[in-house]
Amino acid sequence: VKDEPIDIHSTAQRGKVPLLTVILHKTAGQSCLPQSKTHVGSGLTPEMRSKQDRSGISLTPRLQKMLQCAAALEDAATGLVVLTEDPSMLRKLQDQRSPLEHEMLAEVQGAVTEDQLDAMCPTGLKTSINSENPKKTGLRMAFKGYQPGYAAGVIENAGLRLIGLKRVRMGRVLMAPLAPGQWRALMPYERF
Repeated sequence: VKDEPIDIHSTAQRGKVPLLTVILHKTAGQSCLPQSKTHVGSGLTPEMRSKQDRSGISLTPRLQKMLQCAAALEDAATGLVVLTEDPSMLRKLQDQRSPLEHEMLAEVQGAVTEDQLDAMCPTGLKTSINSENPKKTGLRMAFKGYQPGYAAGVIENAGLRLIGLKRVRMGRVLMAPLAPGQWRALMPYERF
């Protein structure tokens, strides 16, 4: 730059640009695999941005490509998914030495007996009945760390048939009040 005028945007701030972390209410059929045609990142459109998002961050296509899925879910499952460009956030959410608690809601076919409920409580997993009727039972499950397929395996090993699975919380971050498909940026004061 020689004699050209330089204008600084009125909202510009001095300092580091914060790295983006997004929480998304994943719908059934979306995939957490990066090469998938139905990748969860493709749902990060301005139309699906939550009205509760107060971050003011502009999500550019370049920034959208940099986001990595930090806590995957099965394709058939719904609920809270975290996408981030922050390497330290990625490490924290994937650290198996000090895993976060993941709260899941599962629907199973039919009634659940006490023995089946006990069978679904291996080390590091708490399970309770959330709702019950003759056709299906709602279970609330809390895992220390979560790998896709684990909930289905625990439920099937207890002799039950899984109908639906939804993650509602990771650590201290809740999915509510995001509607299916909606997303918002994680605020700097929010911690997992």
